[in-house]
Amino acid sequence: MPKVYVESYGCAANLHDTEIMKALLARAGYEEASSPEQADLLLINTCTVKTPTANRMVHRIATLSGYGKPLIVAGCFAKAQPELVERINPRASLLGPDAVDEVVRVAEIALSGGRASVLDGRRAEKTLLPSVRTNPVVEIVEVSSGCLSSCTFCQTKLARGTLFSYRPATIRERVRAAVAEGVKEIWLTSQDMSAYGRDIGTNLAELLRSITCNVQGDYRIRVGMMNPLHFRKLELQELIEAYLDVHVFKFLHLCVQSGSDKVLRDMRRGYTVADFEEYVSAFRSAIPDMTLMTDVIVGYPTEEEEDFEMTLRLLERTRPDFVNISRFFPRPKTEAAKLRQLRPEVVNRRSREITELCEEIALRNMSKWIGWSGPVLIDEVGQKGEVIGRTDHYRPVVIRSPDARSLFGRWVEVVVEEARPYCLIGRPISREVDLAQAQAT
Repeated sequence: MPKVYVESYGCAANLHDTEIMKALLARAGYEEASSPEQADLLLINTCTVKTPTANRMVHRIATLSGYGKPLIVAGCFAKAQPELVERINPRASLLGPDAVDEVVRVAEIALSGGRASVLDGRRAEKTLLPSVRTNPVVEIVEVSSGCLSSCTFCQTKLARGTLFSYRPATIRERVRAAVAEGVKEIWLTSQDMSAYGRDIGTNLAELLRSITCNVQGDYRIRVGMMNPLHFRKLELQELIEAYLDVHVFKFLHLCVQSGSDKVLRDMRRGYTVADFEEYVSAFRSAIPDMTLMTDVIVGYPTEEEEDFEMTLRLLERTRPDFVNISRFFPRPKTEAAKLRQLRPEVVNRRSREITELCEEIALRNMSKWIGWSGPVLIDEVGQKGEVIGRTDHYRPVVIRSPDARSLFGRWVEVVVEEARPYCLIGRPISREVDLAQAQAT
């Protein structure tokens, strides 16, 4: 049987695309190889969201091309910059994010000595496609592809297109099947979860209710990243009420990108700093211990020192638990790439300053949880024998125990003894958790 070696990079949606391609190839009789040397076919699923990541994609594509074997370059980098892939390896086949269901046909062409380029597909609902779970505890469920935004700095729309929402019924049934198979954690993911359903007459709150009211079990849902642009005040309370359901992690990933309204306008984000703060305040009023994650871009070409200071002050006011900090790099084919760029030393300094501030805030937030005890879902195994669990607020708890690995996939009662900026350290005090009783208290 032909053997295929697979590498995957990028976001949860990209990881799910890889899970789909692996499942389709396995159904067609392909075996997965553990190294390029063992394989007949090489496949890399790429990401293009940041310049450092894109540079790594160039390096990995060149390295894999050096094996002299048929190569498929899939994913966002292939769709956004196909001409660059072709320069690196003119014989590499290309497969876009909306065409992952064509992977077997592309693989057959590549193995026969040909070259395929399938960058646009029929945009199938990926909830209907098979997948191989990377983590047996976690089911990644993509609910839509593409977005409705027109940000000046982002290549995602070039790669994923405009919004295409999947039907709530197919999403719900995918969740139901996963829970029946023993999955405990559901990642609802897309390029922008807050835009879900705008094209088919529904919304995220309705989707969450459709799942939690109809799928029974001890699972939890993690809602992916949302853009403040697509929050609607009339739906905000509905979304908060949906978050209050016991099956939903109390985790809000709401990206702000800048604390300056001027920079947000230049980025064409479509919302204000006040909007972001209003939404965070509303969620915290209903869920005081909610975990907040946000995203910030440092060094956008029009960001003055005053704008940067505004971002620091915003972070101090809103106190996010996790911040995805990105130094601005111009991405090809975007409007922001045409602007005069800030000096690298300025961007680097601002990046260091904001990183230090975010670590201070995160440590203060985490320290409040020292002494807490309660149920944690063990969903990750570390490399040093430790396991990592998640509280109902999706705070990571590292557990070091002689039999830690035996806890994987279980709800465990733990007590938190230490805090780090981005995780808690705990020990198990009971291997059996009565979730109904814990939720009642």
